[in-house]
Amino acid sequence: MQLDRQAIEHQIEVIFSQLQAQLTRSDAAGRRDAAYAAYEELEALSQSAVETKLPGAESAECRAIEAALTDARRKAWSLYEAYHQDLQHQLEWASTRDYE
Repeated sequence: MQLDRQAIEHQIEVIFSQLQAQLTRSDAAGRRDAAYAAYEELEALSQSAVETKLPGAESAECRAIEAALTDARRKAWSLYEAYHQDLQHQLEWASTRDYE
């Protein structure tokens, strides 16, 4: 079985479309969790692509697929880190407030 670049790119688009929808209707923790879930989906897709790749297949097509998956995983991880930091900031801010 050969890797299909268009199919992989479509799957990446679907994952980010679903993530975008979740981000618009979630709180801080939900946004962080959604970004992490997207990262995990992309990691699984990447692992599947590695397992599907034919031995010795180092074509430009394979490199393009690997680059697209790497970029998508980095984007999802960056979103996760940003939402995690935002959540941490909110929790720290809330814990320093005086409630009388």
